[in-house]
Amino acid sequence: MVIIGAGFGGLSCARKLTGADGVHVTVIDRNPYHLFAPLLYQVATGGLPDEDIAYSVRGAIPGVDFRRGEVVRMDIEGKTIRLDDGAIVPWDELVIATGSVSTTFGVPGVAEHALQMKSIREANAIRIRLLTTYEEVDNGHRPREHLRVVVVGGGPTGVEVTGAVAELQRTMRREFPRISDAAHVTLVEAGPRILPMFSEKSSRHAKEELEELGASVLVNAAVDRMYPADVHLKSGEVLPAGTIMWAAGVSAPPQWTALGLTDRMNRLRVNDMLQLADDVWVIGDTACLEGPGGRPLPMIAPVAMQMGRHVARQIRAKVSGGSITAFAYKDKGQMATIGRRRAVVEAPGGIRLHGTPAWLAWLGLHVFYLAGGRNRVSVVANWMWNYIAWGIGPRPTIID
Repeated sequence: MVIIGAGFGGLSCARKLTGADGVHVTVIDRNPYHLFAPLLYQVATGGLPDEDIAYSVRGAIPGVDFRRGEVVRMDIEGKTIRLDDGAIVPWDELVIATGSVSTTFGVPGVAEHALQMKSIREANAIRIRLLTTYEEVDNGHRPREHLRVVVVGGGPTGVEVTGAVAELQRTMRREFPRISDAAHVTLVEAGPRILPMFSEKSSRHAKEELEELGASVLVNAAVDRMYPADVHLKSGEVLPAGTIMWAAGVSAPPQWTALGLTDRMNRLRVNDMLQLADDVWVIGDTACLEGPGGRPLPMIAPVAMQMGRHVARQIRAKVSGGSITAFAYKDKGQMATIGRRRAVVEAPGGIRLHGTPAWLAWLGLHVFYLAGGRNRVSVVANWMWNYIAWGIGPRPTIID
């Protein structure tokens, strides 16, 4: 059994297969750690050190072989994959769980000038930009307008990073009182409202909370193009910014599109069992499977985790001579945090939480799903300190 990808889907599948009779599991990933991507924005805004959201794959799935490497070729008929170091890895059952990558939707200037947030390296680049801009503006090396931040994309990631930047700017007023009045953050959303997957009431509440923190929220504002220090909207409005963040969407990695039929997000279309072929399974953000209402399931961690556990059960059934069954996604709701004691939660049964109860639910769920006891303790300690002191986490080491 070979699993490509140690994200939420791949890790869930591997854990469920640990100790299964007749199954030898190998996990392959380019990184030796599992990344807790939902908290990347906190690394990007100085709330957490990056080691708090990364956990050793080998430590997370003891008893499972791990191979660090990049898959460069996949032979479905020959049942082998080739890694970037030339190694050939054979398989009987293959799980493709390669996650997603940022997509620019072809908007000119995004790839060159916007900072994206899909990896620890990218999150640290954002943090360095945000913090060093204050130093450079204070020293007179950059104009005050560069303290402005523009975040593009009104989904959960965009809302969360906008709220975190607004709180960071509030914190930096104490350290840079002469220039902090120029700092501002604007969230830009092409659609009619932010958090479009939430109810209108929750979307409206999130917008009000962001504005209360001092952020500006622009809806029905599609981006036309970007330059190094400004964002041009299709309406003709120009937003100056020293830091531009792109959180407007993701797609599946394009290198697997030749394996089968795909949707517009490069996701491979699978059958109800999550199979691309008899012995090839696709899960998580790389898989396109229609849910209730005929719409593809969203590219979120809960979907990936449920898919991973489902595939593990099917492998166990195949090994024991049983039959495989179709995947059925159980929607457990959605949540997004906006800032301290500010969040929105929507759960099945019409349950909606706003404010402090939603924020506490968000905290508890994220701590629960973090891999590793040390990580959980460290994250809770950092959150408690930041809540009490309204400070930011460890400053990055800048290397010229």
